Parts: sequence; C-alpha cells; structure tokens
Amino acid sequence: MNPAPKPAEALHHNYVAAINSNDTETILGLMSEDVVFQVPGEPELVGKEAIAAWANGFFAAFEAFWDKTERALEQSGDLAISRYVYTARYRSRGDGSELGETGKGTCIYRRVPSGEWLLVIDSWSTHEAD
Repeated sequence: MNPAPKPAEALHHNYVAAINSNDTETILGLMSEDVVFQVPGEPELVGKEAIAAWANGFFAAFEAFWDKTERALEQSGDLAISRYVYTARYRSRGDGSELGETGKGTCIYRRVPSGEWLLVIDSWSTHEAD
C-alpha cells in the first residue's frame, strides 16, 4: 500500500534549510538522480554527480547563506513549481572577504512513488539589488 501523497507546501522551506547547511550530502538528499542546476554564467549541470562536484567546490571556497522568499507555489499532480527571490551572502574561506548577490529563480519538484518530493530543476539568475 502506497503512503498518502504528501502536499508540496514545505518544499521551499526544506530546500532552503538544506542549502544553508552548506553540506553537499544534505542537499543531494532532496534531489532526483536527473536533477538539473542552471547556474548563472555557467554551463548547465545535469545529475547528482555534476551537482556534487560543483557544490563541493563551492562550499570548499565559501561559507554561504541564502535568504529565499517564495513568491508562488503551484502544484499539479506529481509536479510542483516554486518561484522565489533571494539574497545571498558568501564569505571566502580563504581570506574572509564577503560577497553579496541578489536574484530570482524557479524550482521544479517531482513527487516519486514513495510520496517524497525531489528537486528536479533549480534555475536562477542574478540581478542588481533594488
């Protein structure tokens, strides 16, 4: 017997908490095997292995914190789409210098047969602060 379907309401909160852990394995635990990252200024990253390599390099270089505000969440069947805006702070692990970034993005999640929701796409872009 399959468990009752889980609603998509907590997806954004759980994903933000995972990325703010700065722990690649925690983040990967929320992703599908075929996950896609569309990172500003970089080639598309496809699959957990590619995301792990990118994230491990990023977190080795920076301690990061994202404040992501979800603007909309739409769920239809086993797909959910979240639209967000964000500000980010990055502190260099090398020299302690700090950088900031603002942007917007969209996450797409898919509910798998177990009832769990997994991230399948995170696509974001940067913009000048308001």
